[in-house]
Amino acid sequence: MGYKLIDRIMALGNLIGHANLAYIEADIQFQVSSWNQGAKHLFGYSEDDTMGKFLYDFIPVSKKALVECKSTQLLTCSQLNNSGQDMKCEIFYSPIMNFQGEKLGMAILAKDISSRLKDKADLKQKEQYLADIVGFAPIGIYHVNMEGKITSANSEYAWMMGYESADAVTEQITDFATQTFYNSKRAEEFMFAIYEAEEVIRFRCQLKRKNNSFVWALCYANATRDEFGRINGFNGFSIDISETIRVEQELKKLNEKLKMLSVIDGLTQIPNRRRFDEYLDLEWKRHFRGKNPIFIILCDIDYFKLYNDNYGHQAGDDCLQKVARAINSCAHRSTDLAARYGGEEFMLVLPSTDAKGAMDLSEEVRTCVMNLKLNHEKSTVNDYVTLSLGVATMIPGPDNSAESLIALSDACLYEAKEKGRNRSVGKDRS
Repeated sequence: MGYKLIDRIMALGNLIGHANLAYIEADIQFQVSSWNQGAKHLFGYSEDDTMGKFLYDFIPVSKKALVECKSTQLLTCSQLNNSGQDMKCEIFYSPIMNFQGEKLGMAILAKDISSRLKDKADLKQKEQYLADIVGFAPIGIYHVNMEGKITSANSEYAWMMGYESADAVTEQITDFATQTFYNSKRAEEFMFAIYEAEEVIRFRCQLKRKNNSFVWALCYANATRDEFGRINGFNGFSIDISETIRVEQELKKLNEKLKMLSVIDGLTQIPNRRRFDEYLDLEWKRHFRGKNPIFIILCDIDYFKLYNDNYGHQAGDDCLQKVARAINSCAHRSTDLAARYGGEEFMLVLPSTDAKGAMDLSEEVRTCVMNLKLNHEKSTVNDYVTLSLGVATMIPGPDNSAESLIALSDACLYEAKEKGRNRSVGKDRS
């Protein structure tokens, strides 16, 4: 029995030694009777320095506290050891009692907690540093749990979403998908991505603010996990890009306006030569594939130079504008295109039209312009402004081109002038 007790005491001593704990015993007079290596390391005194001397001379526990101690006590303190080191330590001191309840002495167990306190201080500093970054960050940062409740948020996110504070966000947003997305479909896409792909990258959407207005945002998110590796929510990041969207929209409008200006004739406000060339090329290719005929009409104002010389260039410009509007009004179908070809010449492109339809439209254009009754004293054809028109058609193929179709319409126009002007002449090369 005695040997077993000794073995247990030795085993306990070994464990205390390996744990680098200070273990001290003192008798009823508080004179040191046991002082291990851990005590030497912590307090700076060797066993020879302390044996038989008073305990309270070496450790920061007063004689009064030792006398009054009836149960295990804990003291956390700073200790300046014998080497001048400032040690942070925890000291457990307890009375040694016999079976009769008589106090026989004191047992002390102490450990150095300097590194633990330093780690704790470092952790607190890092937490504060992180909190400062999150609080100061110019982007919205938040966390959402599996129930869809925002459990934390920074002030930037609160401002972005129209809430008075980050606390108000965590108190009031309990259903992330329905409360923060302006568009329910985008909400579904976001939530599917985060819980299936476990991340969301560069997600543009409109976020719903507290007052039901919206803010454009660029969102990122990544799933978070608990200690068992199970997804327990996600961290989200939102950047207000409302100004970027506004600039993009203005730029888009400007580009559309510039594009429009690039294909609209400045004087007559109908499509210009560039637009005509683009459209004819497009329709030529389409008709080439379908092996269908395509018609164009080249229109020329009769004796326009004489009109300009007689009435002046301002009147000439007014004439061109009125004639252009008349021609454009005759392009009834959405696929028909009227354009200013150059000077006093205009073009009509008539996709998917037959010969009769093209000639009928040509006569409609001629009549429409004549009915404007624009006086033309110098014309030898009519008292009013008139048109000569060349109507041409081809079936696009490997042996012809859009340029040959234009040349054919020009030949038709020349023939119309040769025959007395104010008329339409058509030719079919299909």
